Amino acid sequence: MSKFSRMMDIVMHLQARSLVKAQELADILETDLKTVYRDIESLRTANIPVESKPGRYGGFYISKDFYFKAPKLTPEEIAVLFFAGEILVKKNGFMFEKDFKTALSKLKNTLAKEEITMSSEKISSISYEIESLKTRLWENMFYIIEKNISEKKSINVEYYTLSRDEVKWRTLDPYHLIYKSGAWYLIAFCHWRKEVKIFRVDRIKSIDETGKSFKIKKGFSLREYLKNSWQITRGEEVDVLVRFFPPASRLVREMQWLPTQKIIEEKDGTILFSARVSGLMEIKRWILGYGSQAEVLEPQSLRQEIYDEVSKILSHYAPATKA
Repeated sequence: MSKFSRMMDIVMHLQARSLVKAQELADILETDLKTVYRDIESLRTANIPVESKPGRYGGFYISKDFYFKAPKLTPEEIAVLFFAGEILVKKNGFMFEKDFKTALSKLKNTLAKEEITMSSEKISSISYEIESLKTRLWENMFYIIEKNISEKKSINVEYYTLSRDEVKWRTLDPYHLIYKSGAWYLIAFCHWRKEVKIFRVDRIKSIDETGKSFKIKKGFSLREYLKNSWQITRGEEVDVLVRFFPPASRLVREMQWLPTQKIIEEKDGTILFSARVSGLMEIKRWILGYGSQAEVLEPQSLRQEIYDEVSKILSHYAPATKA
């Protein structure tokens, strides 16, 4: 159960009864006492008046003056929610699919038939396709990771490293899950490497919970950590300068590829694209995708890598000898 679902259930149970013990809530939600206490603190932060009565016959309660009432949604807002539901749960492997379906079902039960019909009509003329989020095979693993991120508990993972073709156990402090370029990644502090690293979730062979608490590394910012990453991988920060020729130049200048990018347009239709990137592997693949319509000017090391790659490609396409 997600944190949001737990918090909503706590509110509903407290509204239905005059007093509920923490252990009762833990049993109902199938979680531990610490999680219940954290969720109640989150509710209080959100100005939900959850009070406590100490002692043997004590527990938690909500003031009788408070009642949680769902806000009135417009037909457009209802349509958007159902549309989002169609996108997230239709063959995509969304990791919170069960919770989302339950939430949509509860919402639908509160609506009049006219509201459901109106929202259905609004989304019937729109279609949207997204690539599969590829989580079904690792659904239980995602819940374990998300739970330990929320509770700030370390995990032990058996991880396959592609570059070294080896499997190794690591202890990780999980910070954040992110979906990029067709795969899920876990950003975590690696006790073996003694630094924050990025791990592909589908390369985790097995996972164990340690129950040991951790603190996020002082000064860590997810935005700063990924700021100059082309997609997800990281490396030494390098300034890159690329000349793009038409029609690729027109496509490149339409997009914001990186926050550090700068584009200079020239009279002949070409552009000079510059940016600071973290590692060259991913931007190298991107440049190669434009073929002869892109030329690396800086750094020289990337220019050489492109040259070497093109030479290997040419070796696979040697012209056939004439008979």
